[in-house]
Amino acid sequence: MKQNDYDYIMVFTSHYRALYLYDRLRLKKITTKLVTAPNKINISCTQALKIKEEDREIIRVEIERNNIYPTAVFKIIKDGKKEDYELVE
Repeated sequence: MKQNDYDYIMVFTSHYRALYLYDRLRLKKITTKLVTAPNKINISCTQALKIKEEDREIIRVEIERNNIYPTAVFKIIKDGKKEDYELVE
């Protein structure tokens, strides 16, 4: 897996929530990427976090600890350079 390969994308209800969780995870040295939510899954906020499969459990604990839950979590399905999304939570 390349450094920039992410398995999931989480969408939040506000920019603040996405940014706050991103900062909390960054302080714990967990690799995530703050991105603009793709139009296909843009529910209510323009910000989203891309995460890796191996960090999912650590991120779940951090989400519960900070009481900041994503609106939805999607699995990223890659087709060449194109990405598609499958709702998982």
